[in-house]
Amino acid sequence: MSWMETAMTKLYFEPITVEFHNDHPRLFVWRKNIYRITAVLKRWMISVDWWRQEISRQYYTVECDDLGTYDIYRDTQGWFLERLHD
Repeated sequence: MSWMETAMTKLYFEPITVEFHNDHPRLFVWRKNIYRITAVLKRWMISVDWWRQEISRQYYTVECDDLGTYDIYRDTQGWFLERLHD
């Protein structure tokens, strides 16, 4: 089992601003703080018909210069911070 499967997480689902460089997220702004992305650890997409309301999201698990690991996603409403891994 990897550390990500056993780590504690906190859910947020709060809006963020994301900047890209060469098709990769390079930083995001959350609660007026800048988080510089040092690595994209995982990337995936979901598209489901959830209770008859389609959901389509593009997810990234990113590591930042503060050594935090975050799950961020984009959907039709914009960018969001979903989860912070401890």
